[in-house]
Amino acid sequence: MSEREQCWVINNEVIEPPPKLALSREQLTELHHQFIHDLDTKGILVGAGPFLDDTGNRFGTGMIIFRAATRAEAETIANKEPYIAHGTRRLKLVPWQRIAGH
Repeated sequence: MSEREQCWVINNEVIEPPPKLALSREQLTELHHQFIHDLDTKGILVGAGPFLDDTGNRFGTGMIIFRAATRAEAETIANKEPYIAHGTRRLKLVPWQRIAGH
């Protein structure tokens, strides 16, 4: 790959205390996984996953990297992420240009 591909990184912050939701934590997690699967099905997912320490324990949230041509397009996609859409996480959207990898 010789040209740069415009991508975006969703690197959320947890909102404390979390808002009260009609959904259970499990339901919200399932919606989150469906969102990631949908990005993959559409061919715009670059990668996604949780942050883990050296012992394999989770810390923080995780990261989703996806393709979008513009910030406006990226914000539209990112704001549909269920944790963000339901107000349990604050969106941090960072531009990233991919120049290598699959």
